[in-house]
Amino acid sequence: MNNPGQYLKSIRKKLGLGVKAVYMQTGVGDSTIRRIEEGTTKFPPAAQLKTLANFYNINLIELYKAYGYLDETDINFQNDCFENTEFLDEESHSSIQGLINLLAEKRAL
Repeated sequence: MNNPGQYLKSIRKKLGLGVKAVYMQTGVGDSTIRRIEEGTTKFPPAAQLKTLANFYNINLIELYKAYGYLDETDINFQNDCFENTEFLDEESHSSIQGLINLLAEKRAL
């Protein structure tokens, strides 16, 4: 994501929403949204980015990375709770996550 502001603007436009509509539904000010989209705000508040990411249903971690709030070290630290996970492919990760979800559901019952 080279230009996160333009990315957010493209998502908003794909959803057919104006800046005022996003403001009304999220509480993030319309002038703030414009500054983020235009790139005049280099480091928007993380809370506002989270609100927009949730509203647009986009990956918050990728957005935080694009703005420099997180980097690969932060991400890898969170993902390394088990040993040797770096040797697994995406399908294996997905299968293991499915098993974890199944166990968590059984515990919740």
